[in-house]
Amino acid sequence: MLTGESLEEAARSCRDRFGERFEGFEPVPIEAQARMKWSEYREKRITREELEAWLKEQTAEDEKQIRGMFNKMRGGK
Repeated sequence: MLTGESLEEAARSCRDRFGERFEGFEPVPIEAQARMKWSEYREKRITREELEAWLKEQTAEDEKQIRGMFNKMRGGK
């Protein structure tokens, strides 16, 4: 499972290998970001407060979509 940390490591590795030619990765879709954050939370690598803070950084529309995803992931409707 990719995490924010593993993406940073991958980018660093690519910059080391390709130097200035490496322009970065495409933006990570919000659904993938949400799954990564949920995984970090479930593995107790981030706290509920950190998860909530990340949610507040999102647009209102994205936050609503992500909360719906989280509810489904924890077995809600």
